[in-house]
Amino acid sequence: MLEKLALWRRPIPDEWRSPTFWKDTAWAYAYLAPALIILGVFTFYPFFQAFRLSLFKVSFTDFPGQYIGLDHFRFIFGDKYFWRALWHTLIIVGVSVPVTIFLALLVANLLNKSLRFRTFARTSFFLSYITPMVAVIMVWRLMYNESFGLLNYFLGLLGVHRIAWLNNPQYALPSVIILSVWRYIGYQAIILLAGMQGIDQMYYEAARIDGASGFQVWRKITVPLLTPQIFFLLIISMIGSFKIFTEVYVLFNGPGPLKSAETLVYYIMRQGFFGTQHLGRAAAASIVLFAIIFVVTLLQMQVAKRRVHYQ
Repeated sequence: MLEKLALWRRPIPDEWRSPTFWKDTAWAYAYLAPALIILGVFTFYPFFQAFRLSLFKVSFTDFPGQYIGLDHFRFIFGDKYFWRALWHTLIIVGVSVPVTIFLALLVANLLNKSLRFRTFARTSFFLSYITPMVAVIMVWRLMYNESFGLLNYFLGLLGVHRIAWLNNPQYALPSVIILSVWRYIGYQAIILLAGMQGIDQMYYEAARIDGASGFQVWRKITVPLLTPQIFFLLIISMIGSFKIFTEVYVLFNGPGPLKSAETLVYYIMRQGFFGTQHLGRAAAASIVLFAIIFVVTLLQMQVAKRRVHYQ
């Protein structure tokens, strides 16, 4: 108790007494004000408004409508389609995120070598990310076509029968995962390539002197020193995979055959806009999605404290 009282009795820092300190602080907040206003209007206000809507049976004639408490949360937790959408989303996250990062590591390692047309290769891999999403998905719809799609053509050369990628519930999620991995592998490879080029060459020279093999150098030096970039990509790719929607909506013109590719965000859109137009249920589901992403991110931050090396 005495220690706590001693903390309150600490003298005021000398810099707080300086007018220059408060002037510099005021200028700092002035420069931050535009970003804070944008975040407040387009991020924080919509979030709190969504939480408010989740507690009401929304009525446009008497907005926000009748207060019903947690009834919307009870509904979605009792809805089998919500749990199916959550399961589909977890499959996409659990498969596409590690596969994309692993393949991006291999691609970045290849692009870091002295190859002919290296600049062209780097640009080519990055094109998949900067190309408009809808255009990419329309091309993949043609590639997935059962009759004349490029994928079935190559599978036919291997003796594999035609696969109904977009019409068979068994292949709906694999179709989304393949598309997602292909689209983001180039972006992640460029980020990892930048990290590789920032590694001091003295580590590699010391490893060669000690007789380490190429794989040992890659596993013991390259990957550990890339953990900041890998952690960054893990965070943003996992959040992006939880919010996947456009790929499903454009690829299938819906949630896939028998809702076999419906994700959490598609479930939210279906509740709020596509069919029933229960905005309260959609808001409740979005709050649940936020809570899941928030918890997963916190867990990743805890792991990063032990696994990520910044020096």
